[in-house]
Amino acid sequence: MQTKKIIIVTVLCLAVTVGVLAFARAAQGSTRLMVHAGAGIRPPLDDLGELFEKKTGTRVDYNYKGSGCLLADICFSQKGDGYIPGELFYVEQAKARGMITKSRVVASMSTVVIVQKGNPKGIEGLKDLTRPGLRVGLGDPEAVAVGRAANESLVKAGILKRVRRNVVMQALNVVELGIGVKLNHLDAAIVWDATAHLFEGDVERLDLPAEWQVHSPIPVAVLKFAEQPKEAEAFMNFLASEEAAKVFRAHGYGVPQNETAQTAKK
Repeated sequence: MQTKKIIIVTVLCLAVTVGVLAFARAAQGSTRLMVHAGAGIRPPLDDLGELFEKKTGTRVDYNYKGSGCLLADICFSQKGDGYIPGELFYVEQAKARGMITKSRVVASMSTVVIVQKGNPKGIEGLKDLTRPGLRVGLGDPEAVAVGRAANESLVKAGILKRVRRNVVMQALNVVELGIGVKLNHLDAAIVWDATAHLFEGDVERLDLPAEWQVHSPIPVAVLKFAEQPKEAEAFMNFLASEEAAKVFRAHGYGVPQNETAQTAKK
């Protein structure tokens, strides 16, 4: 069953990729980058893509999906200039396949719980998600970084199996979880702190104890088969700049200190 599930997820992920890439490459005019990016990181990346185009004249076209889906896209298509998943794990997987030339960490996220506005179910912390009858949403760990991180937080708290009994949604991207809580389809979900920021005013945020949090560095990588490798590297370096850090912070992300900006391990 697990193998069948992985195959189904992969097919769904690949369904629109060829069309997206073809559209981006067919467009005329300025130099264009095709960047595979995690759907949960979309708000700051949209802003940063516009800033980069204004500064350099190079347009950034994104293929937004869950991080696991993106890796399947890249393996299948062998196309694209950049890769920005929501977790370092996926860049390491791409490196192991020989698809990455350079990478840097430019921001970070941490796991939190979100609940409905006003917290009508009186959820006070992570362990309350084990309560019978709650509708809990998690990311699919095969498809999206926040799903893997949520599992890790629940393992740290020793409640993974008990919370799993209440899971009614396994989302393919983290934004779906925020929408589910906002629309009261879910009582609670484990998401990134940046996602909670995106839905600020529509949901309530519950921070986790430090020992149960999972912190996820956000890497930017240049792909080996990039058609615009110089521009892709310039975009990566722009995302590691202080100008970009201000945008990430405004969207609720953490950022490395400018003088010690991390380079992902090779």
